[in-house]
Amino acid sequence: METGMETRKEFFQDVWPDVFASRQKRKILRWPVVGVKDYTIRSGEEKKKVQCLVVGKEQVLGIIPFEESGIKPGESAAVNRARMMKYLGQEVAFIVIGLDTENDRFIASRKAALEVLSAQAWPNLKEGMVVTVTARKVYENAVVVEFDGIEAHLPVYEISHGWVDEIYEIIQPGDVFDVKIIELDSENKKVTVSLKALIPNPWPGAAKRYEKNGVYRGTVTGVTRYGVFVALEPGVNALCSHLKSNFRVDKGDVVAIAVRRVELKEDGGRVSGSLVRVLRKNRAAS
Repeated sequence: METGMETRKEFFQDVWPDVFASRQKRKILRWPVVGVKDYTIRSGEEKKKVQCLVVGKEQVLGIIPFEESGIKPGESAAVNRARMMKYLGQEVAFIVIGLDTENDRFIASRKAALEVLSAQAWPNLKEGMVVTVTARKVYENAVVVEFDGIEAHLPVYEISHGWVDEIYEIIQPGDVFDVKIIELDSENKKVTVSLKALIPNPWPGAAKRYEKNGVYRGTVTGVTRYGVFVALEPGVNALCSHLKSNFRVDKGDVVAIAVRRVELKEDGGRVSGSLVRVLRKNRAAS
């Protein structure tokens, strides 16, 4: 009769055939990163401690040494570790390059997987293509996304037709979504993509929906030194002057604004206005 322990052992070993196939046939696997840890790895006759990404599935673990992670090295071990930490919880592609049967784990290379994927993808890339990407790194003015082993640049102004105050409120590392390739430099291996290119542009009809001297309801999406951004609808933001009183306006407040000007442009448009009053305060900001 099979014991419960034997049943669990067999269940947890279901992924090992894929691991062996990756080792023998360079099959690309995709597992989530579950940790960042220093491991002692044998290199020839020597053993050395190296920083590693840890991938896991069904209680089977694999380690990806930093030099095989495909992550750009920094000026120190601390910087390298910080860059690796950004991959926690994200799914990554890798190829198994070694088995550590003594410790019941395997050694893998993300760099090798990215090289295979990108070599297959580059010849087929074209401007205008829609691809599914994974957000890897989120900065103040851009997002680095990845697809088929290729890193691409998603500028903040290509995320939405409207004002984006904090990219993190829209995109976070590990998010998966579709984008359109808008610039392609095959020689220098550079790709620029756009999210807003796949979103209907609300501006052509904005001049009809928001007329000069009209008062409209909106939500504050950003407060800057030079004005307040108010979303009248998704993708349509008005830049308003601050209230003349000392009453503070916070992100998330519902306000009434008076439209002073609506200007349409080839790449969108602009609404200028002034705050009339606060209709409802955002309690979370209080």
